Amino acid sequence: MNGEMEILLVEDDADTRANLADILKLDGYCIRTASRFSEVRAFGPQPNVAVVLLDRRLPDGDAETVLPELKKLLPEAEFIVVTGYADMESTIAVFKLGVVDYVLKPIVPEAIRRTVARILRQKQTERELAREQHFANEVLATAEAIILVLDLDGYIVRFNPYFTRITGWRLEDIRGKDWFVTCIPDDDRDRVQEVFIQTAHDVHTSGVLNSINTTNGRQRQIRWSNSTLKGDDGQANSILAIGVDVTELIAAEQASKQSQRLAAIGETVAGLAHESRNALHRIQASVQMLQLDVPPESELREEIDCIERASFELHTALEEVRQYAAPIQLHREPVKLPEVWRRVWGYLSSLRDGRDTELIETDCGCDCIVDIDVLRIEQLFRNLFENSLAACNDPVRIHLDCKCDGVDWVMLDVQDNGPGLCAEQRDRIFEPFYTTKVRGTGLGMSIVQRIVDAHGGAIHVAEPQGKGARFQIRFPKHETAIYRSCPRVEVPANA
Repeated sequence: MNGEMEILLVEDDADTRANLADILKLDGYCIRTASRFSEVRAFGPQPNVAVVLLDRRLPDGDAETVLPELKKLLPEAEFIVVTGYADMESTIAVFKLGVVDYVLKPIVPEAIRRTVARILRQKQTERELAREQHFANEVLATAEAIILVLDLDGYIVRFNPYFTRITGWRLEDIRGKDWFVTCIPDDDRDRVQEVFIQTAHDVHTSGVLNSINTTNGRQRQIRWSNSTLKGDDGQANSILAIGVDVTELIAAEQASKQSQRLAAIGETVAGLAHESRNALHRIQASVQMLQLDVPPESELREEIDCIERASFELHTALEEVRQYAAPIQLHREPVKLPEVWRRVWGYLSSLRDGRDTELIETDCGCDCIVDIDVLRIEQLFRNLFENSLAACNDPVRIHLDCKCDGVDWVMLDVQDNGPGLCAEQRDRIFEPFYTTKVRGTGLGMSIVQRIVDAHGGAIHVAEPQGKGARFQIRFPKHETAIYRSCPRVEVPANA
């Protein structure tokens, strides 16, 4: 057991040195010897030396003077001073320097063997604990999983660097804080606390899935395995939770299911479009013939115009569903976002005629360039602006704030001054076919979300500043693209 630890004998008397070496070799120890302090210095640093039997007085110095230097050369060693001339002053001096024992000559073999054995057992235990600690630290530092410790009241004791990497939370900032209040979303909190209580009663729980908050306001989905940590008395004193981040996996599963649903919708709509296209064309042709035959002032003309509008609405609905179900193929180019939304605002001039409307822009002035499919992003702004124009009474004020977020993102903040969104609308605004309008398919904001996702961005409903509906959108910034100017659209001065 002592193969990797050595004992160093520093003794100028050859017979004493040989006798001590023979005694200790009986227990299988690896022995090194020296007769002078100068010889020890010549060895240089010796981290494997665990015990030093040191004669107090040698020809080139005494232990009280040389011990500080030797402790630097032999950092892992414990020192036993051996002397034939003991006095109280020198004994106190060497113990103050960290000596573990003080042995008088002549040496009793069994006593020295017991002392050395005790010291080496202690050193062996310390080394094993150090190895275990090093292994534990390596696991904590490198594991691609969350390792979290909570006390029995649910307060944060510690977590590993991986938790910081995926959430942004730093241990020094939230140690000692309530885990459930700080990191668990409100809608998950009661359920997670129930699991915590079960675990605290020494019930192992696994496969528990819940969301955790991050410092950037987003959430991660974590699957947990929980157990108790116990003290020397066998009683639970904390909770150990091991968590695996499954956010991307869940997103991939949802995307797969969504793709399957979209494929089914696409097939259905394609069939409907094929069957209905000729019928719609016949209806439209018949309506045009009737409009030629029936004077505008006739009572029948209103009914004919109603048929025309219904035909157009059906065609529009089919086309909107087709666009939603079709795969999004992007044709990216580097452009400045303000040019895109200003052009769309100009396109909507017919909806704004006779109304008090204004688009109020704020940007950070850095002319951020983004890689986008211009037609798709025009569709995004059109949907947002049309929704605001439809929801708001005059005067309509749409605020659009554009700024950079470091070097990675361009952030858009769009808010109108309308009635805003109720709780249900906030939760379901991006849900396909959800609408509160009398007309419409309820796909507009779902299409907006798909466009943003396809660009590698994100969109969410934000808390409004005052009244109105507010959306925050981010797009990846493009740093190296050659900027291509979009066709300029002149917006009326009163817009």
